[in-house]
Amino acid sequence: MILKYLLLACLSFAPVVFAKESVTIYTEHFPPYNFSNKGHLEGINLKFVKAMCIDAKIKCNFELLPWSRAFHLAQQQPLSGLVSTARITQREKLFNWVGPLASSRNFFYRLKSNERINPLDLPQVKEHSLCVVRNSIYEQFVETIGFSDGKNLLKVSHSYECLNLFFKNKIELIIGSDLSFDYQLTQYGHPGREVVKLVELPLNDTLGNYLALNKNIPIDVVERLQSSYEKLIAQGKLDFFIEQYSNTNTK
Repeated sequence: MILKYLLLACLSFAPVVFAKESVTIYTEHFPPYNFSNKGHLEGINLKFVKAMCIDAKIKCNFELLPWSRAFHLAQQQPLSGLVSTARITQREKLFNWVGPLASSRNFFYRLKSNERINPLDLPQVKEHSLCVVRNSIYEQFVETIGFSDGKNLLKVSHSYECLNLFFKNKIELIIGSDLSFDYQLTQYGHPGREVVKLVELPLNDTLGNYLALNKNIPIDVVERLQSSYEKLIAQGKLDFFIEQYSNTNTK
């Protein structure tokens, strides 16, 4: 009997055994979904994906890179993934998808001081200059509504470059989402009251943000992560992280 209880005690304190697969998850600086805070990677979707990996007993290493580089590597490295990735038709066959994760509606914004800029619809929006991150979901959609590189569209590698250009009046418009834009403005020292929300950018073709996994990753890894995703969603884990970062932004 004593031996039985000793065995149970040992099992209860046994370390979590992870599968042999080690997956590299690439990400970009895009608060509050995923970002670096004093060298520590965090964010709503990044924390949730970390929790998924732990629950699925898969060792996941996270690496912060510019978006274009991360997007490229996630397609080239078999044991890799990318978060947060908008799931759209053009990308559907490029990855295996786990999600959806946190996302929100997107709008064009102007500086409050630029009162002359007041587009009422998408045709009027394209009369102004705009900055987007290269190879991002925004780049593809704004080009379909009439923005053109070298004419009224500037492409950069990092989202903070767009913010810098925007607040220096080098560009007239910027795109942000309900959930992320106020957080980004606060992080870079620009409170939300300095900007005005304009026309919505209708991303009708997107299913939201996902964890995108390389097409050649073992299907067992995909299935285990999806199973853990569903389990954690049912437990309210994603809502918990959304609330956590929403509260952080209001302090």
